[in-house]
Amino acid sequence: MTELRRTYERRTGRASEDPDREQIPNWNRPQEWNGNRRQNAGKRGKRPRAGLFVLLMLLAAVVLGGILLYRRFGPGTAWADYTEVYGAGAESTVVFCNGLQTEGMAVEKNGRTYLPEGIAAGADSKWYHSDEGLLLYSLADETVAISPSSHTYTAGGKTVDAGYELYYEENGIFYISTDFMEAFSGIRITSFPADEKENLPARVFLDGGGGRYEQAEAAGKTAVRVLAGKKSPILTKTRKGETLLIIDSVDDWTRVRTEDGFVGYLKTKYLENRREVERAPGTELPEYTRSGLGETVCMAWHQVFSAEDNGKLAEYLEGTEGLNVLSPTWFSVADNQGNLNSLADRDYVEQAHGRGLKVWGLVDDFDANVDDLALLSSTAARTRLTEGLMQAAAEYGLDGINVDFESVKSDSAPHFLQFIRELSIACRLRGLTLSIDNYVPAGGRTWYNLREQGQVADYVIIMGYDEHYKGCCAGTNASIGFSEEGIRSTLDYVPADKVVNGLPFFMRVWQETPKERAAADAKIYDDGMSVYEGQYARDSRAVGMDAAKQLLSEHGVTPQWQEELGQYYGQYEADGSTWRIWMEEAESIRLKLKKVTEYGIAGAAFWKLGLESADVWPVVAEWKETMS
Repeated sequence: MTELRRTYERRTGRASEDPDREQIPNWNRPQEWNGNRRQNAGKRGKRPRAGLFVLLMLLAAVVLGGILLYRRFGPGTAWADYTEVYGAGAESTVVFCNGLQTEGMAVEKNGRTYLPEGIAAGADSKWYHSDEGLLLYSLADETVAISPSSHTYTAGGKTVDAGYELYYEENGIFYISTDFMEAFSGIRITSFPADEKENLPARVFLDGGGGRYEQAEAAGKTAVRVLAGKKSPILTKTRKGETLLIIDSVDDWTRVRTEDGFVGYLKTKYLENRREVERAPGTELPEYTRSGLGETVCMAWHQVFSAEDNGKLAEYLEGTEGLNVLSPTWFSVADNQGNLNSLADRDYVEQAHGRGLKVWGLVDDFDANVDDLALLSSTAARTRLTEGLMQAAAEYGLDGINVDFESVKSDSAPHFLQFIRELSIACRLRGLTLSIDNYVPAGGRTWYNLREQGQVADYVIIMGYDEHYKGCCAGTNASIGFSEEGIRSTLDYVPADKVVNGLPFFMRVWQETPKERAAADAKIYDDGMSVYEGQYARDSRAVGMDAAKQLLSEHGVTPQWQEELGQYYGQYEADGSTWRIWMEEAESIRLKLKKVTEYGIAGAAFWKLGLESADVWPVVAEWKETMS
């Protein structure tokens, strides 16, 4: 033990209090000591394996969370049910018109595709089904006519056999051959076959004739979805560089048509090389040539009540400046058979021509005995009316026809447009200028179809007055804002070089009698639209510029300029009533003509000769000079 103690003390540098205790290492038992070291090392080695397990658990949680988040916030991966999307299965043929699916379906007959007449007319409004059962299509220089269940059509005075059924009726629905449509309307028709395995119906696309449209290329393989949302089902997937036809956009999504015949949405950021291109029509069509003036239109209507008024032309033209067109109100439809009443006068035309003025005879539908629907839905009546106008143009030496049909309702609108097409052909073949008078588009009479008029007519004239009218509510006849809006809204449908803005030489004198002073049978107005509040028995009458100035002068009223209206305003009290006048005079006309210049449209027209003050004509002449 002594030796052991000495060894211990030598190695540790301290003395052992009790060398018999098991506190001195047994240096002669290295195996046992090494075993303890391995045992300790083993304990230290278990800690990394436990940490790895925790890390793996955390990683699994992150992955699972990512999957859940992706499923909730990431794009959907489900494919569309085509039967649900198209409302039809593989046995049907759905139709798209200018990128949008129509309600009706195409049908197959004898290996050819036929469209319901309503769809055909939606693609091209010039398809017209007459009440006599004829299918008509008006080209620029003639109207093609087809009888039901016929293989033939008439064109150019000849009967042509197409070799297949062009047009037939089944269960009260008329169907038109797509082959015939493509040949005569210029519509481009593209078809895609059905896929029975996917229950995908056949698709037929109708695209308008020539014109510009937008296309782009797919930046890569990406989903095209049913709706504009990343969760919406997938219709198809693009391939990189695929050409896509642009239809419209919603926020950061764009609706496109793919090369494999699907219409759906993809993220706009996945489009590249976006551009406008020119699309040629499906077939070459006769050109819509124009018989315009070749200069700015400066027209005045001349209201002719009797033959004696024609002899007063020189009186009406005294002091006028800048005019190049007169439109006398000579013709009126007399009956539902298309006969005309006429006040036309050859001497009048020759006198106007001697002054360098063109004459566009006006025809109206103002006769209370005329039913526009009965008149215009009859091919025979339209033909008689058109021929009557052409005969008058030749007999009296007219330069054009001005159509002023203001009684057309929505049910007679398709027939009115067919009349305009047919009349435009007759005018075009004879070199006559065709102009059509219309209300401001904001007035809501959309059935007049300014877009169609703008294609077939030489000029579309907007009657930029009657902002407030008798039976409506008291107010200005034509504020500067109303006049400008008439131009702007018309330009949404009609090319600028065909738009003429009509300006008033007249205004209304409004009489407002307080309710308590009104006659027992007076109509009381409280429409909330009046410029001035209150309940009135209200009436108005139209007056010319000089008459309005005289009224204010007689009552000692100096009119005040209304900057926001671009007009002078005056009022006075008389006979228990308030009389209000929103003035038209040289300055208000100057401002309206300035808008004609700013928008670069074809010109201006004035209603009517005889109501203007003399100081207006220098303003008109100055404007006309700037437009030359």
